[in-house]
Amino acid sequence: MRFTHRPRPPRPRRAPRRGPRAAAGCALAAALLLAGCSANPSFGRDSDTLVIGAEGEIPPLDPHRMSGTVGLRIVDALYDPLIREDLGAGTDRAPALRPGLAESWKSAPDARGYTLELREGVTFADGARLDADAVKLNFDRIMDEDSPVHDATAAGNMTFLTRWIERVEVTGPYELKLRLSEPYAGLPRLLSDRRMSIVSPKSLNAGKPDDIGLHPVGTGPFTQRDADHGRRITLERNSGYWGGEPRTPTIVVESVTDPTTLAIAAETGEVDAILSAGAQQVHQLTHDDAMSVQYPDAANQYFLRLNARIAPTDDPRFRQALNYAVDRKAIATLTQGQVAPSTGPLPRGNEAYDEQAAKAEGEGSSPYTYDPERARQLIRASGVETPVRITLLAPDSGPGFSQATEVMALLEQDLKAVGVSLKVRYMEFASLVAEEGNGYDDRTHGSFNGWTTGADAADFLERMFSGRAHPPEGVNRGWYANDGVDALFDRARGEPDTARRMGLYRQAADEIAADAPWVFLYQDRLPRLLADGVDGVAPAASVYVDYTTIRRR
Repeated sequence: MRFTHRPRPPRPRRAPRRGPRAAAGCALAAALLLAGCSANPSFGRDSDTLVIGAEGEIPPLDPHRMSGTVGLRIVDALYDPLIREDLGAGTDRAPALRPGLAESWKSAPDARGYTLELREGVTFADGARLDADAVKLNFDRIMDEDSPVHDATAAGNMTFLTRWIERVEVTGPYELKLRLSEPYAGLPRLLSDRRMSIVSPKSLNAGKPDDIGLHPVGTGPFTQRDADHGRRITLERNSGYWGGEPRTPTIVVESVTDPTTLAIAAETGEVDAILSAGAQQVHQLTHDDAMSVQYPDAANQYFLRLNARIAPTDDPRFRQALNYAVDRKAIATLTQGQVAPSTGPLPRGNEAYDEQAAKAEGEGSSPYTYDPERARQLIRASGVETPVRITLLAPDSGPGFSQATEVMALLEQDLKAVGVSLKVRYMEFASLVAEEGNGYDDRTHGSFNGWTTGADAADFLERMFSGRAHPPEGVNRGWYANDGVDALFDRARGEPDTARRMGLYRQAADEIAADAPWVFLYQDRLPRLLADGVDGVAPAASVYVDYTTIRRR
């Protein structure tokens, strides 16, 4: 089944309950919009099938090569990481950790090593046994260049984790030791990252690394039954799942990249859940009582990352000025409340975020409020003559960026008021990521981007802002560096006391906010839209759902 969009005239608002004529009109629209779908008219409506609409194309499902929430959500159904998040309850910060394929983990007293005890009796979908050798082989793939299963692409993607691991040792049939290059008390949170999901050793040993994502084999609650790669995947319940039999027999994930088409598909009952909904979809589908909305408020950040190597964005005062010049509440209004203003680097939902401290100080720990006059003062103090023009990259669409051009229009208006004009180069999101991947060149002052993957972990700050995370070693693409901040990261990594460790990360966040390497914009509330018959989804602060409990009644 494939959804295709055809233009249609504006649809007047309807009363919450639709009569026969309205239902007939909706059915006609669905018939037009869903041309090319499966011939089965009951697709997605029987009680055994849950249909999830994905806002982007479905990539090959190789966790170690993966980036992007669309694919990682499906990875989460097919595979298991060593440590999982508890998605069974609503939270206001990163969900608590619970055992995954590792039944337990224990840190060495100096935080330079971890011992993991694996579950016994777990098998992969292809019948291979989960044991310490199988897990070690997964680490060999991303760490050991001499291993026959080593994959340079996967290794490059996993440096956020492997940079801290010196070696992995099998110390028993179901026991491993991770020896670290330096103390790192926060490693368990990294091991819960879905990119560190465990792949079947049979798949790894087959010697066809590109096939792993096309024929995914894990230990997860579901298995892949069939797939139209990029467009659609059908998942079948793993009745022998170690975590308990999932409540839903079949899940279909359908890529519907046009937001209007996806909304109409949900309105007509062809889609049961949208796990990352846009503002217009929320308004349309909740206004018509077609679906209910849930706001997990998972950690994420949207921002203008600035180039700290070239003028005028190399001056912290100028960067601070840009932060004061932006009216974040106007962006929230534009998105009909789907986003919350963000004035610092530490997002809500991050394990180090302190809600009470943020409330006491206003919008986070940063001083940035909408203050154009303060912005003009800082620009004068920086010595930058106005009017001045800066060049930014921006996506024209893509997951999380359905209103990107409208957001940029507001920013252009705000910055023009303080003497800063923007030259915006719009491009497809994938092209933008490729363009900025090696770091900004001397013609680019920054880009409009967002980040969700791993944003719940306190060391998200280190990945984004460490001076040791410049490309190609990391994703600090604006070349920001502060030795004092890096020293705080070093102290936090080795601090075994959780409260003190989180305090060090918050201190680093304050220093980063003062340096303003980003224009901090907003945090997407990441609303989920669920049909009335869908339950088993708790509002945990995560982009993921528990696939063992979600169901369509």
